[in-house]
Amino acid sequence: MPTRKPHFVFVLLLLALSSQAVGEETIKLDPHTFTIPDGYELKRVAAPPLVQRPMHMCFDEEGVLYVTDSSGDTRKAPVQLKEPKHRVLRLVDRDGDGTFDESTVFADELPFPEGILVHDGAVYVGAPPYIWKLRDSDGDHVADERTVWFDGGSIENCGNDMHGPCMGPDGFFYWCKGAFAPQEHELTNGRTLTSHAAHIYRARPDGSQLERVITGGMNNPVGLAFAETGERFLSGTFFDLSKPGRRDGILQAVYGGMYGRKNERVLDPHPNTGRLLPIMSQLGPAAPSGMVMPQHPSSELKGDLICTEFNTRRLSRHQLSKSGSSYSADTSTFLESDQSDFHPT
Repeated sequence: MPTRKPHFVFVLLLLALSSQAVGEETIKLDPHTFTIPDGYELKRVAAPPLVQRPMHMCFDEEGVLYVTDSSGDTRKAPVQLKEPKHRVLRLVDRDGDGTFDESTVFADELPFPEGILVHDGAVYVGAPPYIWKLRDSDGDHVADERTVWFDGGSIENCGNDMHGPCMGPDGFFYWCKGAFAPQEHELTNGRTLTSHAAHIYRARPDGSQLERVITGGMNNPVGLAFAETGERFLSGTFFDLSKPGRRDGILQAVYGGMYGRKNERVLDPHPNTGRLLPIMSQLGPAAPSGMVMPQHPSSELKGDLICTEFNTRRLSRHQLSKSGSSYSADTSTFLESDQSDFHPT
């Protein structure tokens, strides 16, 4: 039986700074010692027994936090699909002090979760091969309606699979499909897409207008973030194996583009007009997962990408600058733990 270790929900307060943060400081939150830039505050907002193994989170319009909470089941995903044990928690801050003090189970008996979105009174959870739509129809804060919003049609063993959904600034739901199981989908243009490749997909909240955004030979596209202008950015694994030390990274996901490592088996069936498009940030075997682009107008992080790296126990910062028709990125460590068992998502 795997040993149980404490898991927490941390909030790094990305507050407005009047100038570029310089220097760094250490903050002790047992068992971790974190290193963060001067001028920021790190706060633990939930811990056991409120959460056990938090993975993904999303706020609703009232400040309630919905969190996917793992059961600790490490069996392969197809087995977990047959014996679902994961859940979604509903966290509430009753006294307004910025720390959650109430946790209830919104939905349980879910397959392995790989994303969460709250939209228009419903909670959407990516749990391969499905995106589930969960709704509380009677106001008791427990989901009593559970429907399949999207059926991917395949499931992988190790989590290189569906990630998302998340809301784009264009009003579409976006999600990722990992490699390399075959899927077949009817797209909004009337064509049937049959593909083994990795993709970003998008559709309207009612499930209409399903589109393929990008195609790739990478194993596991994971995190999505959006600029104010609508530009999409993607983090994930096995984007580039062209040189020793290269593997994971971040790219700008241009509509219709083809990315990822050379993988003729899955990419040759897809029309292309040249070489694979490049990535912006090389991260090595970091296993990047979640990613955000802060947009607060007075934050010195506005327009930067903050990416969680599961393998390297850090949050990385990627300061973007225009480079031709795309971007280049200056990458640095933004937050880091001294504990090898710190795996931010």
